[in-house]
This record gives sequence, structure tokens and C-alpha cells, in this order.
Amino acid sequence: MAIITISRQNGSLGDEIADALASRLGTTVISRKYALDNFFGEINPGTLDRLNESAKFFDMTLPGSNRTYADILVERIRALASESKDKDIVILGMGGSVLLSGFPGAIHVRVTASETTRLNTIAKKYRITADEANEVLDIGDRKHRKFVRTVYGKDITAPEQFDLILNTDRLSVDECVDAICELARKHDLRVKLAESNDDSKTIDHQTRNIAFKNETEEEFARILSLYNIEWLYEPKTFPVEWDAEGNVTMAISPDFYLPKFNLYLELTTMDQRYVTKKNKKMRLVKELYPGTNIRIVYKKDFNELVDRLKMFGGVGDNS
Repeated sequence: MAIITISRQNGSLGDEIADALASRLGTTVISRKYALDNFFGEINPGTLDRLNESAKFFDMTLPGSNRTYADILVERIRALASESKDKDIVILGMGGSVLLSGFPGAIHVRVTASETTRLNTIAKKYRITADEANEVLDIGDRKHRKFVRTVYGKDITAPEQFDLILNTDRLSVDECVDAICELARKHDLRVKLAESNDDSKTIDHQTRNIAFKNETEEEFARILSLYNIEWLYEPKTFPVEWDAEGNVTMAISPDFYLPKFNLYLELTTMDQRYVTKKNKKMRLVKELYPGTNIRIVYKKDFNELVDRLKMFGGVGDNS
């Protein structure tokens, strides 16, 4: 499941990327046109023209209601995101990054390009002169900024609200879609792992930057990557003993999690004196968290794996 908002500069291929992304995910682009067609019931032609013309008309109340078009827009988009547990959603423009700021499962993307690239794109798309393209570009950018500033009081160009900024000067639409899909997939995995702690009473241990504790862990990560096995480093802590006041007195944060196999791995390759204690923790995890797939990788297993890879010119083979 992915919730992806796309903000774009006019002529940056943001619309094309949104369409290609929605096609890849098998979903529909939630755009301003989609909102006007589906969120507000029947709109008379005059009101529709005004809503298309300027953001200030979103402050109008709906006929027979004390709620504005902006109120309904915010409510419907947030409802779509909240109800999309197993669906992918692509929201184009409309300040989606502002509306869903802090929404755990959402990825916010900004698509930009140099002015030269955008002018060329607009001129080619509409078969107009450079001067005419410059005017279209200026009007489009002002319209996008004004919508978000008028409806939400925010600056849509502020970079800190985006998780990913793509410059299409050299990137194709397909390359951008690949990057967005991979980011959304990995983010969704992290979010689901974090949410799983609520039910199991485990503790989220995910960090934004990996810091291996020793060279063996780093080498093991390279082995997994060599085999294209996706891994996460110490994503979760399992408390296994508590004192009389409920404070955790013993816990384990398995070194690796392999999403494809739903498998946690703990390495015991550095000091074998700790094997007995780790075995006890493994046993307690299996007792306290039924269904958890967790295993120890012993020094002997690790060395055999490295030796097998050396035979095929893999890890540690410098000959």
C-alpha cells in the first residue's frame, strides 16, 4: 500500500509522472479535476468555472451548507488516505503534502526542473513560441503556489515538507516512477513494522542511519546484499524479562530482519561466551511472541557461508 502526494513545477513532467505512477500501481490520480468531479456533488457551470479559475473560490460555502469547498476537500482527501489500508493512492497537487503532513504511510514528492527544461517542455507540448511558453509557465507556477497559500496558508515550494525531490532535467518519467515506487515500498515496510509493535508490545528500534556494532555484522549485510536479499538492521526490540514494577530487565534486538522470509537473525560470531545467554533470549522470544520466526547464526555457520562465497569469487576473495 502506498499513499503518494506529488507536487510539481509547471512543465516539470509532474503530471506525466503522476499518470505513469498511477498506471503502474493500478490506481487513479486524485487531481483537482477528480476532486471537482467527485467530492462536491453536482456543481453548476458558473461555480465550476470559478473553482477552476482561482483558489479563493474554495472559501465559498456549498449551497444549503455552512461548509466551504476547502473544508470538503480536506475532509475527503484525508478520508481517502485513512481508508486506503490495502490501496495505493496518488494525489496530484492540491497541497497533498500539506494535507497529509505527518500521515505515517504517506510519501511526499516534489518534481522540479530547470527553467530551460520547463520552457522547452511547455513549448513542445502546446506547440507555442518561447515567449508564450514563458507566460504559460509563470501563470501555472503562480496558480499552484496561490492555491496552497490561499487554502492552507502554506508555501508549497518549502523543501522540508517533501521526502523526495526529483529534477527531471536528466531523469525520464520511467526513472522517476521507479524511484518513487521503491521509496514507497521501503517506507511502507518500515511503517508496518513500527505499527506491528502496537499489538505485540515489542519496541520499535528502527533508525534512519545504520551503525553496525562490528565488522562481522557489516560483512553479513554485504553477503545478504550480494544475494539480493533485502534486510533491515535491528528494526525491533523484544523485551523478555521484567521486574516486579514492569520495567524491562532483559531484551533482545535481533541484528537482522529479512522481510521476504519474515525472519529475524541474531549473529553470535564475535564471542561464543554469550551463546548460552542468547539461546535463552531466543527461547523466551518464541514463548512470549508466538509465531515470531527468529534464529541464531553461529560462528561456524557464518564462516561456512563466507567460505562458500569465496569459492564463487564472492565476499572476501581478493585473489
